[in-house]
Amino acid sequence: MAFAVAPILPTNNKYSIDIYRIQPKTLGRRSPIFVFQIPKKNSSCLVRQRMVASRTTRTNGMLSGSDLVKRQSTSRSGWVVTHAGADDSSAPAQEPAGVKLEGSAATLKVLPAVAVSLMGAFLFGYHLGVVNGALQYLARDIGISGSTLLQGLVVSITLAGATFGSLVGGTVNDMYGRCKAFMVAAIPCAIGGLLCATAQSSTVMLLARFLCGAGIGLSSTIVPVYISEISPPAVRGALGSYNQLFICFGILAALIAGLPLAGGQAGWWRVMFGLSVIPAGLLGLGAFFIPESPRWLAKQGRIKEAQEAGVTLWGACDQQDLGGGAAQMESGQEETADASWAEALSPRYRKGVLLGIAMFFFQQMAGINAVIYFSSSVFRAAGVQSDVLASAGVGLVNVIATVAAGGVIDRLGRKPLLVASFSGMAVSMLLLAMAMSVPALAAIKGTLCVGGTMAYIMFFGIGVGPVPALLVGEIMSSRIRGKGASASMMSHWFFNFCIGQAFLEANRMFGVTSIYIFFATVCMVAVMFVQTNLVETKGRSLEEIEQAMLSSN
Repeated sequence: MAFAVAPILPTNNKYSIDIYRIQPKTLGRRSPIFVFQIPKKNSSCLVRQRMVASRTTRTNGMLSGSDLVKRQSTSRSGWVVTHAGADDSSAPAQEPAGVKLEGSAATLKVLPAVAVSLMGAFLFGYHLGVVNGALQYLARDIGISGSTLLQGLVVSITLAGATFGSLVGGTVNDMYGRCKAFMVAAIPCAIGGLLCATAQSSTVMLLARFLCGAGIGLSSTIVPVYISEISPPAVRGALGSYNQLFICFGILAALIAGLPLAGGQAGWWRVMFGLSVIPAGLLGLGAFFIPESPRWLAKQGRIKEAQEAGVTLWGACDQQDLGGGAAQMESGQEETADASWAEALSPRYRKGVLLGIAMFFFQQMAGINAVIYFSSSVFRAAGVQSDVLASAGVGLVNVIATVAAGGVIDRLGRKPLLVASFSGMAVSMLLLAMAMSVPALAAIKGTLCVGGTMAYIMFFGIGVGPVPALLVGEIMSSRIRGKGASASMMSHWFFNFCIGQAFLEANRMFGVTSIYIFFATVCMVAVMFVQTNLVETKGRSLEEIEQAMLSSN
């Protein structure tokens, strides 16, 4: 079987070409793939070209030339291997359509898709925040004002739903793709919001809150993955930090939506829940119009669709942009498109999954929920009697810090921000513990508590808030990215629930000072963990990060 080699480089460059292996592979139920590896002289770089049989007819043990379907691909060395006798065997390979965008043009190109996906993050914040102002009013209207257990369940069942949503999110993400997963996530958010707005009993309200939780749990596994896969490496950190920013926006929107309650409109809580249908609709409908992740399409073997999506997002698309999926197709690896849970937790991929879980463990155990819980009492001690103003102050500082993080995360890197963030949070916790326990500081206790609280929120916002979710989309191998994000976000909701359930009892047994010292200790341990175990991802492609993670196993 003869082959012709068509040069892309000038013809005076001399190369020694040797077709030295023909290895049949199978990929799922597809026809056999025959890989031809051609070494370039004095170079370890291999030029690879794939010939895929449309039928399995063989002639003397070899594929018949008429049974081959050529798939054109240009190697980095500039050579294309084509079947002899093909009409275009001497023609150079086609360059990718379009021009690869850079800088602000590249950012603006992907921004519409990022904006649609961020509706999932907005719903995350809104559904967590909306119940705080509405709880006492809805409890009276649906007849649970005398049951603290049922009121607590209205709040906590959302976390149970989110844990369930995160658990199934990996499978939905990998099986149906990012865009269809967004559509699926929007459905329980919209239905749950409508049921909350019209609920007349505790049973309906609990079911509705569980559905809302399932929707935001599912979307929380998709948003960071989708943004990481479509973002140019130079701005992936900034765009990824918008996930946390829109969670903050959602919380603030819920706070603003609750202002009429303070004016005496007791039935307004139904409108508050009903408003959540708007971002859910924007997420579900918007997902119809944004491009699917090119990397997910390539992993499914849908290379042409992946290239088209890449052109839409980036202006041009080549094999490197398509990541591991295209590389797998070219090398003929015998791997199914989607990994199982057992494979996601195998030694090859385990480190990325465990790192994702660990980052959310430290995020929740660092005390963010305790600080927010005590913020109102801290502000009252300092003379600020309005809980709304206290919450607004905390939320505003968080938003400002998250915006600042988005501006520097791609210049400073993820590790430096996490180290600075955890360190600052530890110092802030120690300041709060001193203010609560040292009698000599009693005269300025209120000022120190407010300053410590605001400093803690600021340091949380610049690193520990946005970076873990960003890393989930970066450090996972493309093969297990959906399930890795699912495991990481499930741990987030689980640790969030545990802290919420244990905090009040721990405060009664040990006192708030001891709890603050514990949180400071967790922050210092987190600094050492980040320095020792985390791979810096700044400015690197997802494929480079994947190789770094695999080599560190």
